[in-house]
Amino acid sequence: MALRLVESFLSIQGEGKYQGRLAVFLRFFGCNLRCEGFGVSAISPKTGERIVGCDTIRAVSSHFDAPAIKNANELILIVRNLEANLAQKPIVVITGGEPLLHYKEPVFLEFLEQILLTNDVHFETNGTILVDFEKFPLYKKCYFAISVKLENSAESEQKRINAVALNAIKAHAKDSFYKFVLCAKDSEKTQIDKILAICKNEVWCMPMGADKNELVKNAISVANFAIKHGYNYSERVHIRLWDKKEGV
Repeated sequence: MALRLVESFLSIQGEGKYQGRLAVFLRFFGCNLRCEGFGVSAISPKTGERIVGCDTIRAVSSHFDAPAIKNANELILIVRNLEANLAQKPIVVITGGEPLLHYKEPVFLEFLEQILLTNDVHFETNGTILVDFEKFPLYKKCYFAISVKLENSAESEQKRINAVALNAIKAHAKDSFYKFVLCAKDSEKTQIDKILAICKNEVWCMPMGADKNELVKNAISVANFAIKHGYNYSERVHIRLWDKKEGV
């Protein structure tokens, strides 16, 4: 699979254990899931039809294009330009789609080898890709935010939960945690418990919200859900601050 970059930008990490951290985001194209149950829609620029999927549909669907990355220096230059003249080094957040689809690719590995010399690297992953940490030890130096998909994604349990992959990340990554976007339903607690029985890890609960109004509406109930069940609560700071704006 060609390594294609959908977007890059400087912002703050909006979700999970490291929310609020200054961050360079690199969003790569491609995913092994579709998550049509999330119901996010967009008009195809190729056919004009309405397509349905996740909230990063343009990084997932073949209806959208993104430029190919030919060498690691292209990515290094993007990071260096975005972090130029900053008071401190940002973390580098690698997201998608599902960025671990590319974890064996030479360009990807060369980029990681270089950028890890100066910046912490955080992967945002759905936790379904089994990383060979022994063959590719660079990934032991990385942080992993794992968004295991729940039933509301409309993906089958067999596709969205990979026990071997989850346990490999927990055992070998520099740090890892789960983050779930929720509506504070009892059924969500049952699903989280099932994932924790497969692989224990820290849990961060985040309110469902495609925009600021929906986020605010759900925040209190999800915070109470987290407190009741002994989980952590995370804002979705980028939505709280910038609403539906992209590239922040």
